[in-house]
Amino acid sequence: MSSSKKVVKELSSVVIHLAMGVILLTVAAMLMFVGAKKAYSFGYDIFNDQSVHAAPGTDKLFVVEEGTSRAQCMDNLKKSGLIKDKLVALAQSYFFGYDIYPGTYTLNTSMTTKEILGELNEEPSEPLPLESKKSSTPVKETEGATKEVIEGDE
Repeated sequence: MSSSKKVVKELSSVVIHLAMGVILLTVAAMLMFVGAKKAYSFGYDIFNDQSVHAAPGTDKLFVVEEGTSRAQCMDNLKKSGLIKDKLVALAQSYFFGYDIYPGTYTLNTSMTTKEILGELNEEPSEPLPLESKKSSTPVKETEGATKEVIEGDE
């Protein structure tokens, strides 16, 4: 009996080790699949630029304060509903060499992220406001589009 118990114990140990190996390989394969899918989607979004809304969209005044970081600017664009993904926009700004200048910009939700970055890459036509408010203030409605003031956080 002792030899049969020993064989059963060794056999069960081998089966458990094989099962653990299969489970670990399955989890690793799933993580690789999910990671590859996310990486592909991120890369696709960088080169396949899309807008948040279809034309005519919503016109918004967007303020970039002096000293606002690029990441904070992308966060403010996301919060204001002008871009879909702040990480994609941040990657595009670095990859395509866009700079962000402080000032007041008129942007539209039907603009692609690259178009928005192109606007922020040019010196603004309007100077920075003297006093900054920390909230979104509706200005007025225009034909087919709503106009809002969106001010960035410092």
